[in-house]
Amino acid sequence: MIPFFPRSRKRGLRGGAHADAEHVSLAVVRRTHGQRPRLEHCAVIPHGAGATDIPGLEATARSFDFDRLAVTASLNYEDYQLMLVEAPDVQPSELGAAVRWRLRDALDFHIDDAVIDVFELPAQERRGQAKMMYAVAARSAAVERCSAMITPIAPGLESIDIPELCLRNISALLPQDQAGMALLVLEPRHGQLVLTRQGALHLARRFDLARVSAEPSANGGEAIDAAALALELQRSLDYYESTLGQTPISDLVIAPNSPRATSLAADLGRETNLRVHLLDLAGVLDCRETLSADLERTCLYAVGAALRHDAPEL
Repeated sequence: MIPFFPRSRKRGLRGGAHADAEHVSLAVVRRTHGQRPRLEHCAVIPHGAGATDIPGLEATARSFDFDRLAVTASLNYEDYQLMLVEAPDVQPSELGAAVRWRLRDALDFHIDDAVIDVFELPAQERRGQAKMMYAVAARSAAVERCSAMITPIAPGLESIDIPELCLRNISALLPQDQAGMALLVLEPRHGQLVLTRQGALHLARRFDLARVSAEPSANGGEAIDAAALALELQRSLDYYESTLGQTPISDLVIAPNSPRATSLAADLGRETNLRVHLLDLAGVLDCRETLSADLERTCLYAVGAALRHDAPEL
């Protein structure tokens, strides 16, 4: 999303980093033409809320050779707003200013405090519709905070992405993505849905899980109302088909692989006509070491960031 430096030094390797309120996760992925991506390293370093000097982060990054890699970092969900907007009919050089003007009254923070970037949707297959694009408005302070945390351990910090694009990078590896698929990530308080096809992000939606939660389950956690969630999913799929002009999606993948996801997958299989699967990173990546369920969950966005292609910047 937000470019920093030209591509760096160790060809075929990229680092990914993601920091939330409790952890910093780091990942290193190797890409070799004609082979599956290989997850070389993955680690989670705990830290306290608001901490900037994180014990163990520098040592872990050094052991991963982060100082010699091109690195992509990922923002937190609360650090930005992602909006689907009609593409302004202006010259490319005027696009940033036109989008900034369009977003001035749509943000929950002041436009002067925003870093704006855009990325286009794939060509829509239905004629006569306005061309749409995604606009990302990130809080300047959040971008600076992310850069300040990651740059000391990764001088090759090349770009800062958003979680939706990190998830797109993961879904692009799945065989279901060829015809189009939905990837649903279960966070503690929300669900993040991305609809992708052939490596392109078409639609992203976030669900407040409190709105689709049932009574507390036997293990003390909140159970998700599968019928309510299925309705939200169907609304997204209908928009993908009718407004974006795409062919129907038949596959839903849920992450992370957990007892909560297993139960929800079974329920959604009954509530929808979708084929529901659980995400298995080891099934699409060659992993140097076995990933525990907790490590896979916490490193998901760092792995997605490390899977960014060396393509032109957004």
